[in-house]
Amino acid sequence: MTPGDLWSWRQVESPRIAADGQGVVYVEKWSDRTHNVLFSDLQFVDSKGKQQRALTEGSFHDRMPRWSPDGTRVAFLSDRSGKVQIHVVALTPGAAVAQVTRGDLEPLTLAWSPDGKSLAFTARMTPEAVKAPWAPASILPLLRPRPHGPVQIFVAPAAGGTPARVTIGDLDYSGEPAWMPDSRSLVCAAQGQIFNIRVADHAVRELTGNQLSNREPVPSPDGSKIAWIAADVKPQNYVVRRLWVMNADGGRVRMLTGALDRDVMDPQWSSDSRTIYFLADDRGSTHLYAGRNDGTARQVTTRLERLRDFSLADNGRAVTVRSTATEGGNVITFSADLPGGVVTLAEPNDRLMADRNLGDVEEIHYDSDGKSIQGWLVKPPHFEAGRKYPLLLDIRDAPRAMYGVEFQLRAQIFASAGYVVLCANPRGTPGYGEEFGHLLRTRFPGDDADDLLRGVEFVINKGYVDPKRVTMAGGLVAAWLLGHSDRFTAAVAHHAIVDWAADVAMDPDGVRRAAEWMGAMPWDDPEQYMKRSPLFFASSFKTPTLVIARDPDPESEQLFFALRQRKVESALARIAEGTPSARVLELEATLGWLGR
Repeated sequence: MTPGDLWSWRQVESPRIAADGQGVVYVEKWSDRTHNVLFSDLQFVDSKGKQQRALTEGSFHDRMPRWSPDGTRVAFLSDRSGKVQIHVVALTPGAAVAQVTRGDLEPLTLAWSPDGKSLAFTARMTPEAVKAPWAPASILPLLRPRPHGPVQIFVAPAAGGTPARVTIGDLDYSGEPAWMPDSRSLVCAAQGQIFNIRVADHAVRELTGNQLSNREPVPSPDGSKIAWIAADVKPQNYVVRRLWVMNADGGRVRMLTGALDRDVMDPQWSSDSRTIYFLADDRGSTHLYAGRNDGTARQVTTRLERLRDFSLADNGRAVTVRSTATEGGNVITFSADLPGGVVTLAEPNDRLMADRNLGDVEEIHYDSDGKSIQGWLVKPPHFEAGRKYPLLLDIRDAPRAMYGVEFQLRAQIFASAGYVVLCANPRGTPGYGEEFGHLLRTRFPGDDADDLLRGVEFVINKGYVDPKRVTMAGGLVAAWLLGHSDRFTAAVAHHAIVDWAADVAMDPDGVRRAAEWMGAMPWDDPEQYMKRSPLFFASSFKTPTLVIARDPDPESEQLFFALRQRKVESALARIAEGTPSARVLELEATLGWLGR
């Protein structure tokens, strides 16, 4: 595999199964090399994987498909009209796409009403004008910071028409609104709490009112209960998100995940309103769980796989995106009650992968400061144990995410270039419980960097790595290692000094995570904060380093100038983000620098 294969790579996401379980619609993303743009369209496949066709086509960004209650139409967001609006397409082959909403509002999410007559959506209001009496009118648009308008909820007729605003006030709503089964009210999260909004008179009632950070409410099919995800608000860098349930009026609150110490994702009710199915990452894999009324969670699947974007039909048929060491993100379906009978519905990258030699993947475990660290080695194709290979430590640290058994496209590209690639999950990584995720209390970066260095030594001791050709690539932790280790012969630091508050704000639960990071880090002690900065140890820089910077990117520029000041062999490459070519260029630059 080569960096150029990214142009052919297709990514699937957001699979949704119809209520009757007979059809699935999903988003397929693809790169247009001529225009250097990533587009997406909707694909339909029947539940047996026999019939597949494009539901929408064209150079647009179609996303977030949602089935109508009767299963005859799919609503989705698209920019095909010039700006993001809600569109609807019938399931009939050749049906034209109809635009539902128009105007200045750009929907962020959408949800069908159970009676099929309406579509609720969220949209950000236009912010108020900056008030600065001293400034000439020509300067006002340039003033910072500019206020952001609150996200509000609207309802539009499914047949098209003028949307009506149903939320009044200053609450800033987040996530997708969910209809109650009677189609008369909605539930949605706002500023960490769950609210019920009555459509007819705009009455808003707070349902939670607790000290948790609450999100993603999901009403039960019979309307008697509401499940949601919540996490304690603690001054920690990581807090587990658990599954809760309450009566529809906010009473009888209880937690359903019991002793399960993992993050809950994509909760879905069974059609009898008795069980809540959800996904959770665990030690490199993702499993399906079932939350029960007795407050315990039962693990349903045990396969070595990564799952995402889970959806459940009334008949118990589930659909999700699966990735394994040899599967590059396929749409699969299975029965939630009998999860063994997996049917693959779509394999968008099967031809590309069948035409490429892939490196074998080995799971490893090693000790670091009394903790067991899990990682994966991706080896070059046609690996020979008697040879000596260069090692690449590929660090994923901004924002923190779990490596696992999924197909590692980036690592396979590096392995095809002759590297043994180490992908490890140091302390601070989710998927191993709250304690492990919060072990970076005072040394971040630091403790996690120690874990990675011990992983490097562990791999070298296997005998097939050349200790004189050990390289690394990463962000903040890689920059930290530049000043704390002379183990590496070359390094690539991409976007090296990151603004963590901004990065975590990209997470759907970003407000809470930003508060956690700021509460856990020594922001109130500038001297200690500076000592955490890689630039504080610039005098120790020795490793030849390529700095890959955004444009603009003053933090990466500072790192580059610090390297140059120390007369360390270095280079700065500006690669603007947001295009398919940027990913290709970053990989090509990394391979070029490490192999120079």
